[in-house]
Amino acid sequence: MPERNEARQVLPDVELHRPSEARLYDLFLGGKNSYEVDRRLFQEVLEIAPEAPALARENRRWLGDAIRWMVSDDVHQFLDLGCGLPAPPNTHEVALKADRQAKVVYVDNDLMAISHGQALLADDRSTFFADADLTDPESVLEHPVVTEALDLERPVGIILGLVLHRIPDTKQVRRLVAGYLAAVPPGSYLALTHPVNARDGSRLGEFATAVEDKLKESFPDLTFRAPVELAEIVAGLELIEPGLVDLTGWWPPAEQTLSPTGAALLLYVALARKP
Repeated sequence: MPERNEARQVLPDVELHRPSEARLYDLFLGGKNSYEVDRRLFQEVLEIAPEAPALARENRRWLGDAIRWMVSDDVHQFLDLGCGLPAPPNTHEVALKADRQAKVVYVDNDLMAISHGQALLADDRSTFFADADLTDPESVLEHPVVTEALDLERPVGIILGLVLHRIPDTKQVRRLVAGYLAAVPPGSYLALTHPVNARDGSRLGEFATAVEDKLKESFPDLTFRAPVELAEIVAGLELIEPGLVDLTGWWPPAEQTLSPTGAALLLYVALARKP
C-alpha cells in the first residue's frame, strides 16, 4: 500500500496576478476556490458563452458515465491526469460507488490542486495524489505513488478530461497519449474530452474562435482542435459507441440537458478501449 501524501499545512504560493485554469474550471463547476483575476475572466467568458458552466457540468457527467462503463468492463483502477481542483462528483467517488475495491490516482502539478487534493485524500485508503506533470508520461508512470498504487499489468482507465487543449503541439499530444497507452495492457481504456474548433468559417467555428481567443488572452498555449485531429489521437483504439462525438451525440435526446445547437457542440468526447 503506497504511503499517504501528507496534506500541506500551509497553502503553497500561488500566482494571484493571472488566472489559473484549475481555478477557472472550478468556477464553472460552481466552486469557490478562486481569486479576483479568475472571477474576472469567468465573467468575460460567460458574456461570450453563457452555457459554459452547464457544459462543464455535462463534462463531469460524461466522465462519470465513462468510469461506470469501464468498471463494467473489468477496469478497477484509474489514472486521472490533470485532475484539477476537487469537485463532486470526483473520479474516486464515482469509481468507488461502482466498485468498492477500485483504486484511483490523481495527477496534477497545479499548486492549489496539489494542496486541496492531498488534503481531501489524507484519510482515503483507495485514492492517491501524485504531484507530477502529465506532459511527461515517463515521470508520471515512474512516480512512486503511481507505481505503488496501480498494477500496470492489469487494465487501467486513463482519464484525460479537458486537459490536452493545454498542449499546443498536436504531435506532442499524440506521443503523450501513445506513451500512456503503451504502458498499460490490452483492455485498458482512454476517456477523452476536448474542446473543438473546425475553423471552417461556419457560425459554430466563429463561436468556437471567439471563446478560444478570449481564453488565449490568459492561456496563450491553449488550443482547440478540429475533430479530425482528435480522431488521429484515438486512432488504433476501439471506440465505444457512438464514437468520437460532441456531447449532443453521446446521449439520446431524452437525456440531453444542453441545447443541441449551442456550446455542447464545442466539446467532443470519446471512450476508447486498447485492443
